[in-house]
Amino acid sequence: MRNIFKGVLSYVFLAFVVVTSSLILSGASDKELLNYISPLYETLYRINYNYYGIKDVKFDKVIDSAIDGMVKGLGDDFSYYYPPSQMGEQQIEMEGQYGGLGIEVTYDSENRAVKIVSPMYGTPAWRAGLQSGDLIIGIDDQPVSEMEYMEAINKMRGKPGTSVKLTIKRGKEIIEVTIVREIIQIIPVKSGITAYNTKKIGYILITKFNEPVPSELQKALRKLYDQKIDALILDLRNNPGGLLDVAINVANQFLDAGKIIVSVKDRDGKITDRYISQGNNYPKVPIVVLINNGSASASEIVAGALKENNRAVLIGQKTFGKGSVQRGFPLSNGGTVFLTIAHYLTPSGKDIHKLGIEPNIKVEEIQDSSTRKVEAKVYTLTEIEVDQNDPVIKTALDYITKSK
Repeated sequence: MRNIFKGVLSYVFLAFVVVTSSLILSGASDKELLNYISPLYETLYRINYNYYGIKDVKFDKVIDSAIDGMVKGLGDDFSYYYPPSQMGEQQIEMEGQYGGLGIEVTYDSENRAVKIVSPMYGTPAWRAGLQSGDLIIGIDDQPVSEMEYMEAINKMRGKPGTSVKLTIKRGKEIIEVTIVREIIQIIPVKSGITAYNTKKIGYILITKFNEPVPSELQKALRKLYDQKIDALILDLRNNPGGLLDVAINVANQFLDAGKIIVSVKDRDGKITDRYISQGNNYPKVPIVVLINNGSASASEIVAGALKENNRAVLIGQKTFGKGSVQRGFPLSNGGTVFLTIAHYLTPSGKDIHKLGIEPNIKVEEIQDSSTRKVEAKVYTLTEIEVDQNDPVIKTALDYITKSK
């Protein structure tokens, strides 16, 4: 036990050096440096020499909890900690060999709950009627407030075919829902075509901004333009975002060369990167982009770029408002801490973090979960039927076929 404790102290000492160096750069005094780090060391010392249940203490778990608590103490919903055990889980998730619900989430430090950024189209969570902004406060009757963030995430995963009970807080309403897990293997780009007011309208739904999207989008656009469409609807509703370079590539496929897509501002307020469109050779048909409060991150980059460059009209609801950039920093214990390091800015220089992007035309969505009863594996298909009964799509069709 003492050898383990010495290892823990070595880790704490390393943390001390890192924190001290950072604080020195920020101009903190020597006394302030000690005040920051000393209580952590003192607590570990007292646990080791005074805690009654010392024989059952797992110091690795103590350290994980301490790091998790420090990151949560930032009050930033998008900074988080993955302990060493979770890194293996991440590999499993990347391989698609896990049962899940199909939701993008973050930690809500104010409510000590898991907050839904977006339910992904067609997945079990989407069909169950979960919504962006819902707070998951209980999992299988266990309070989320008593769990670490990644513990809560892991409890929602499990063997496909098994069920999990979620307690949801939506405003003042408490909802309980039981959802059956499935293998989540999402095809991120779907396309369709519909006739409306004598016009041929193309429709593309992007469910997430992951690596396959640019090539799949190119295929979808070529197929639609080959059919001589008169206009295009790009549906980014409930798209939680993804990779920055994918968002830039997507915007390139709609913007003329030389147009600003997005800028990145660091914590000192300096613009560190500015991404400019390289252009494309597609026909310049009218475009409408559909958004809602589940459109986040990369979705907002594309929506903002097309709106502010006057390439598209946005229809729907205000977006989620995630304009922050995260970077993972590996730790010596095998874990990784992900911290917000910068913010995105729209082409006009707006920081939309926690503010979102307003649509040009606001349309309320139907939130009745009964409208989401689609076939279980519909989200694995590349072709999709354009639902003209959807009020947001209907508004888009009316607008885009009447505009000159």
